[in-house]
Amino acid sequence: MPAGQPKQRQIAFKQKQKQALYNLIKECYQEYSWSIEWMCRQARIARSAYCKWLDHKPSQRELRDQKILERIKEIAKSNNSLFGSPKMTMALNNELAAGETKIYRRTVARLMCVNGIYTSKARFNKIYRYKASRPEETAENILHRNFNASSPNEKWCTDITEEKIPEIFQRIFLCTIFDLYDRFPVGYALSKHNDTALVNAALSNAWKKEPDSHAMLHSDRGFQFTRAPFKHELEEHGMSQSMSRVGRCIDNGPMEGWQGLIKEIRAVLYPNVNSYEKMKTAFKASIAYYIHHDPQERFNGKTAGQVRKEAKDNPDQAAAYPIKQDKRYIAFWKKIKAKKKQLV
Repeated sequence: MPAGQPKQRQIAFKQKQKQALYNLIKECYQEYSWSIEWMCRQARIARSAYCKWLDHKPSQRELRDQKILERIKEIAKSNNSLFGSPKMTMALNNELAAGETKIYRRTVARLMCVNGIYTSKARFNKIYRYKASRPEETAENILHRNFNASSPNEKWCTDITEEKIPEIFQRIFLCTIFDLYDRFPVGYALSKHNDTALVNAALSNAWKKEPDSHAMLHSDRGFQFTRAPFKHELEEHGMSQSMSRVGRCIDNGPMEGWQGLIKEIRAVLYPNVNSYEKMKTAFKASIAYYIHHDPQERFNGKTAGQVRKEAKDNPDQAAAYPIKQDKRYIAFWKKIKAKKKQLV
């Protein structure tokens, strides 16, 4: 076994080696009538261990692991190994019928590790260069990084992202209207051009799906969102506007994170795209996959589509899904506050 491999895989590799040796002894005994005791002595294994293996029957755990592994392989094959162990666990539990035993992440991680099943998502460091703009209209940061929402259509975010199309040196632009309650893409539009028409199309699609929405819309200070006509259009629909601070992309963090996620899903599910129309189709299919098949830890393994449907079916009893604050951030800000007190 190559050095540096995970411990679980090393253990599994040793077990497979032993099973192969046991099978060899069994075959030699059946075909050549060689002495089992002599073969065990030559292989430096206990005869009792061989006899125990010979009479072994799969345990309930082994049978369950085999069943889980088969489903893991099916899911990995269906989405080009898009999921790591956390999302694979949520996807498996999302399929369980009422009363079935919950599958734990450690079990899934072990089975994936031993069988060499890994997520094919890759993260790349990109350098973005932004051009300064002169906005016609600006708005205060009303959202103020409060990304929690108690019901659908309370807080919307929007932004534009781009993707380069290989071989033809062309770009495609995606503008999305994103609901902070259920991380649901209410409306989106794709175009060859990063212009005001792209934003208008995405917003129109959102209004078609949610005509009665008066959500607050948060964006960055891109020229598409700082135009006076855009602001007036929001006001006509009874929507307030909020904007990130200059150079503070974290103020629109969930939207930025979702854009990166949807591009990763597209790259995994549809890696070989070489035309604008194919890329457009790939993005639409990836967004549909995200809505219906991508489980979210924050939603207890449910998809964005499931959470939205539940909230729509029972608007008076919409479940709360508060964002869990990272312990590292809590510890970091405690240290900052402590240092400030010392300076005073």
